[in-house]
Amino acid sequence: MRTVNTPGRRPKLGRQDEADLPTDYWRGTLDNYVGTTTSGLGGEHRILDPNGLWKHDAAMTTGDFTGNGRTDDLVIRWSDGETTMYADTLANQLGTEHMLVAATS
Repeated sequence: MRTVNTPGRRPKLGRQDEADLPTDYWRGTLDNYVGTTTSGLGGEHRILDPNGLWKHDAAMTTGDFTGNGRTDDLVIRWSDGETTMYADTLANQLGTEHMLVAATS
């Protein structure tokens, strides 16, 4: 695992003490551990199979950035400085892509 990410709370979908934890790996996969608690990781759900793009993420976080009351928005800062938000991301599927900041290199 290359980055540790902010777990997204699911107050309307699951128990209050559960969260989703999106993770990426050096091989370029993107996984989500649904139902993560302080007792351990939740069930693994593959969002993307290995590919070259996800080897270039520099930072990742989740939150409610669209105001829908759910922390289902995934924000990525890429190695070239571009920042992308995937709004309304599901446990096993990326949401709608929005470029927030253009690449700087």
